[in-house]
Amino acid sequence: MRAVARDVRLKNGQIDLVMRDGETLVLVEVKARRGSGYGLPQDAVDGRKLARLRRLAETYQLLHPSLGADLRVDVVAVDLDGAGRPGRCQHIPDVLV
Repeated sequence: MRAVARDVRLKNGQIDLVMRDGETLVLVEVKARRGSGYGLPQDAVDGRKLARLRRLAETYQLLHPSLGADLRVDVVAVDLDGAGRPGRCQHIPDVLV
């Protein structure tokens, strides 16, 4: 995969990362949590957030049709240590399936 853009702001929200994986346009939602008191980072990507990500993905794709017809949304979950440094990272591909 290669990076296309980061922190993209659209009128209906923000995209953390835009990537290309071959001919596929990949939008990446990055979630981080310090400790497990609020659940796992990926737990924050609920149905409402997924619906927003789908709308953002479709909007971005319409604005940039040359970046690929195939579309995927991934999540990167990051566990932070007590000092806020990243620890374990988990890549969860294709969360909209």
